[in-house]
Amino acid sequence: MEIITIIAIALSPAIAVLIAIWVQSLGEKRRNKKSIFSSLMSTRHHGVSDEIVRALNMIDVVFRDKEKVRELWHEYYDMLYNKGIDWKQRDTKRLELITEIAKVIGYGKKITHIDVDRVYIPVGLREDAQRTRDIGKELLRVLKESGGLKIASKEQPKKKDEKKSVLNEILK
Repeated sequence: MEIITIIAIALSPAIAVLIAIWVQSLGEKRRNKKSIFSSLMSTRHHGVSDEIVRALNMIDVVFRDKEKVRELWHEYYDMLYNKGIDWKQRDTKRLELITEIAKVIGYGKKITHIDVDRVYIPVGLREDAQRTRDIGKELLRVLKESGGLKIASKEQPKKKDEKKSVLNEILK
């Protein structure tokens, strides 16, 4: 009986550490899954962004043991590279993927495809994004037609008096 007590006392810290590591590992896996879900949900109104790309590229690793999620991701991936498929079909598959991820991380029936499809985009934000795209297109058009920007350098004054007069002109 004393040997069992000694063994239990000796192994208790090691067992406690192993349990702590296991619990921490589970928590980390859950955080990674929730992070991907959060990224996809919070950016679902964007066509594409760095955050979306990072989240999608992590699915195979983070959800390696969730076949349905990986299957939906692979189907969506294939659709992204198929120009014959319209955006509505791609969006439907993306919604299926996000909804399945919600189920896997424990939201179950609390987050449905209807919730995932409901996106708030303020009119001003949409208009700003369109204006930015329009400005970029116009700037690119002007640069292409004009042959680019020409940068002319001014000769640097060589005397102290000339430097002072240039500085005075700038400060006026």
